[in-house]
Amino acid sequence: MGFTINTNIASLQAQSYLRTNSQFQAKTIQEVTSGLRIVNSGDDAAGLAIANGYRSDEAVLSQGILNANSGLSQLQIIDGGVSNISQLLDRASTLATESASGTFTGDRNVLNSEFQSVLGEINRQAQAIGLNTGGNLAKNLQVFIGGGQTSNGISAINNGSVSVNLSQSTVDAKSLGLQGVQSSGIAGTDIGTGAPSTNVQQIVNDAVNKGSEAVAGSTVFSFTGPGFGGANKINVAVNLNGVTDANTLVTAINNAIQAAGNGNSQASTAFKNANITAAVNIDASGKSQLTFQSSNAAFQTAAGDRVANALLGNFGFTGADTGHTLATGKSLVGTVTGPAIVDATGTDTLAQNTIIRIQGSGLAAPVDLQIASGTTVAASLTSLSSLVANNSQLQAAGISLATAGGGSALVFTNSNGEQFNVSAVGDTANRLGLGTFQNATTNGTSYDYNTITGAAATGATTKTDNLEISVGGAQAVAISVTSIATDTVQNLTDALNTAISGSSTLLAAGLHATLSAGNITLASSNGTSFRINDTSIAASGILGFGSVGVASGANSTVASVATDNTANAHFEAGGATATKVYAFNPIINGQDNQTISFTATDPSGAQHSTQVVLSDNGATQNAQSIDQAINTINNQLQQSNDPFLNQIVAVKDYTNTGSPYNAQGIKFVSTLNNFNVSLSAAGTGGAVGVGAAADQGQVTSAAVSGGGSTANISNQTTAEAAVTALFSSVTLLGSAQAVVGKGENVFNYAINLAQSQVTNLASAQSGIRDADLAAQAANLTKAQILVQAGVAALAQANSAPQAILSLLKA
Repeated sequence: MGFTINTNIASLQAQSYLRTNSQFQAKTIQEVTSGLRIVNSGDDAAGLAIANGYRSDEAVLSQGILNANSGLSQLQIIDGGVSNISQLLDRASTLATESASGTFTGDRNVLNSEFQSVLGEINRQAQAIGLNTGGNLAKNLQVFIGGGQTSNGISAINNGSVSVNLSQSTVDAKSLGLQGVQSSGIAGTDIGTGAPSTNVQQIVNDAVNKGSEAVAGSTVFSFTGPGFGGANKINVAVNLNGVTDANTLVTAINNAIQAAGNGNSQASTAFKNANITAAVNIDASGKSQLTFQSSNAAFQTAAGDRVANALLGNFGFTGADTGHTLATGKSLVGTVTGPAIVDATGTDTLAQNTIIRIQGSGLAAPVDLQIASGTTVAASLTSLSSLVANNSQLQAAGISLATAGGGSALVFTNSNGEQFNVSAVGDTANRLGLGTFQNATTNGTSYDYNTITGAAATGATTKTDNLEISVGGAQAVAISVTSIATDTVQNLTDALNTAISGSSTLLAAGLHATLSAGNITLASSNGTSFRINDTSIAASGILGFGSVGVASGANSTVASVATDNTANAHFEAGGATATKVYAFNPIINGQDNQTISFTATDPSGAQHSTQVVLSDNGATQNAQSIDQAINTINNQLQQSNDPFLNQIVAVKDYTNTGSPYNAQGIKFVSTLNNFNVSLSAAGTGGAVGVGAAADQGQVTSAAVSGGGSTANISNQTTAEAAVTALFSSVTLLGSAQAVVGKGENVFNYAINLAQSQVTNLASAQSGIRDADLAAQAANLTKAQILVQAGVAALAQANSAPQAILSLLKA
């Protein structure tokens, strides 16, 4: 080989290897001293990213285990508290059982004093563990532990969380059915055995009371509540056979309630779930009143006949009553009486298809009964009697036709004391005495119409046509059109529109007249229903809508006017949450939709909302009467399928507090702690729909009403009811305890999994990042030898050029 001085290849190679070996030695020392295979990201960038992910998951899970342990500890505290409440229930049951014994001769008030103290302690302890109604732990407790993965649309957060829902596991006295809402008979009245004139036996044997029974030997109580409101109210028929005192009465009522709850309808099921029970309250003066109570549903009670009215303490009579005693209940019969029928012989006929509309009395929607045009008055009366008697809706509302004969007046009655009215279209000669409004056409089949076309109008004559137009069934508006000899039919049409423009009511209804082929059509541009009547005293009306020679006012709706509406008392469930009583005015114009918004807050603070829209137009007619509006609202609240909104119910009540109570309104009640109602205005119609003008556009929060019920054992009857309630309480407490126990198990399972995941993540991270010290120890020795050898070799390489000096000596 050749020798060079300028370039020492051997030295350069030795330096390169020495640098590589020195780096190897330095990295090996780093791995040995740190214990890590990956010290810098350059060592294994991909591996480091994976290892860091594992380390992050490990940190999350480590804290998650602490979270779960905290949750487990809280559940264990709750579990201990629930167990202690179980012992309190045992003591309450002991006291109630002792008081319920017919052989007990001690002072039940002493027992009841301790019993009430036990209930108070149950409430205190429930609050202490956060499981009272509205308590801070009475919600869905969700604990994030970690370790979850995104899968099938479920986020990693949700998959890594564990929850236990305690929102329905409250254990205070109210939740356990020992405190709740209660409707009670009129305060101060007495149906007890000691009452000299109004005890139960005298009430059920009173001849006038018995005469009001739809089924002899049976009385009826009506209940309205969530899922069984409005037209779906539950009528409970109570067999009075063997009822001689308050105790046997309560037994009979509770048997009837149980039977009604076992019906095959959704309303029956909702009624059964409301757990309403009857009992007798003995007030401070020793007087007895019938009560109904529930621990989980707000409700309203009403009498279905005089017997039930008297049992609820609603005694009294009107001047028309005969044979009454002090035990006679107030009459519930409401009456609608029309004018005397014009055709005493019954041979006159109906000029148009005549439709008789009945609404109110709790009907979900108006009931229309049709009699064909050309039918004689006599045949019409027979047909009408049959139609009323065979209509299931009218029968359920207690409506009947008491009188139907030539020369007399039609007399409709109802047996529940609710207001109702009767009106007609098509009987243009007022043969039946129910009004002279026209049908839309001679053979029309609909009571409501939003357009009507008259016969050929008559121009070039001097006459005055007097019309009455009722918008949406409201008070008729009178207008008139006068023609002169030079007028054309178009002049008459324009004059009719001018007359309409003078009425804000008719303008809001969108009424407008048009002319086509000599016929005037009156129509609503916004779908408003109306009725028209021509009261001109002439052979024919100039506008083509006919004339009947009937004086103005004969077309008005005939409504029931009770002489004493205190007869139909609504017995509210005290202790519920309720809004004010809102006035109600039927929505009459097509554009006057009203939106009612409901918002309820659950124990976790989450809000649940829904809206109900009330309308009266060509597409939707759901607020023509207070009964129809209540039915609409209750149906839509139930159809929300929200467990909180389902607890709100609309009930009928009175807006005035004086006598007679004849101004009906709507209020909303619930056992929810917090809900509110927002009312929109109803448009051009002003204060129509739910609420007066001052209420519309406002939000009203419900407040807790007075009263309510608390189990007591101050007498044998209430003690027996308390024993029954405590049986249910033990079951409810067991259900709550089961939820807590399930939660403890779930948290334990989650902790075990998380600890396993932490171990496996640590192992996986170690496998990627940790150094193999045995291998690195060998590498360190190897590196040291290589470096030492490299230094020695470099020294030799650096001395190699000196060999050239030997060549130069020669």
